[in-house]
Amino acid sequence: MDIKEIKKLLKPYGLKLTLPRLKVIEIFLSNDRAVTTGELLRIMEETFDRVTVYRTLKSFEDMGIIHRIVGAANASNFALSSIFKKNPELLFKQHLHFSCIKCQGVFCLDDKSIPTVTLPSIYEVHSLNMVIVGICDRCKK
Repeated sequence: MDIKEIKKLLKPYGLKLTLPRLKVIEIFLSNDRAVTTGELLRIMEETFDRVTVYRTLKSFEDMGIIHRIVGAANASNFALSSIFKKNPELLFKQHLHFSCIKCQGVFCLDDKSIPTVTLPSIYEVHSLNMVIVGICDRCKK
């Protein structure tokens, strides 16, 4: 994905493409798994301060550009939402996640829907997060 495509995708959110935003999106695009806050901070520490990284993550999460997944190690992981993966039909679709107990990697399973859960009417559901915990393909080898 080039800079023009990223700008085009950010435009509906009212966000300009700043260098920190570009770098965060590039990091997400270059990974096949979710990224922890710690990983982002390590990658960006020489270029941007912690506050800039946290603000960028918060604004992206609030707008639905990224989503948070809590993995097996209880660490917050972030992944791009489907529109940035060129799957706009999956944008608001809840999906499963897989968390590896060996490498601590967290992966979006975009093509696997969360099973329907029926709750009593006294509850109002805002989201559902389902994480499958096990050993990923790379760690099994």
